[in-house]
Amino acid sequence: MKLIQLGMFTTVLALSTIGATAQEVQYGVQAGVNLPLSDLDKQVDGHPGFTLGGHLGLYYGNGHELRPWLDFTYYSGSNLVLSGAKNTVSGFGAGADYLYYFQTRPQGIYATGGLGLRNWTVNPDVGASTTKTSLSLAVGAGYRFNRSVSGEVRYVIGQFQSPNGQASSLQALASLRF
Repeated sequence: MKLIQLGMFTTVLALSTIGATAQEVQYGVQAGVNLPLSDLDKQVDGHPGFTLGGHLGLYYGNGHELRPWLDFTYYSGSNLVLSGAKNTVSGFGAGADYLYYFQTRPQGIYATGGLGLRNWTVNPDVGASTTKTSLSLAVGAGYRFNRSVSGEVRYVIGQFQSPNGQASSLQALASLRF
C-alpha cells in the first residue's frame, strides 16, 4: 500500500510541473467494460468486469497529449481452477497515457499507450485473499467525437498474482471531459 501512495505522490508532483506547460487542461471521467484474458479469465470464468475512474487531459499541441489517470477495476465470477468457488478480483490503479491525435488537434482518431501501477486484490470464496502491486502496460486506439466525448479500445496487461497471474484484458472505455 505504501508503494501505491508513493506512486500517487510522485505522479501528482510530476504533473504539477508538466501541467504548467500544457496548452489546454481538461478534467474528465471514464467508464468501461473489460473482457478478461489469460489467467484473469480463468479466475473469473470469463465474466466481464468494469472500470471507473477519472483523468486529467494535458494537451501540448500538434496532436500530443498526456493523460494521467486514477481508476478502479472489478471482476466477479466462478473460479475455473477451483471447481465451485467464486472469486472477486479488484484493483486500484494510477498511471499516465500518451495520446497522439492524427489530425494534430484534440479531435478524431488517436493512438494511445501508457504505464500504470495497480494494486490487485483477489478474494476467493475458498481460501485466503491475496494482494499484489504491479506495473501495467496499455496500448490502444480511440476516437474523440468533440471537446467532451470520446471512445477507446485498449489492450491492458499486468500481473495480479504470482506465479500464474497475468491480468490481460480488452477494455472498451467511454470518456467525458469537462
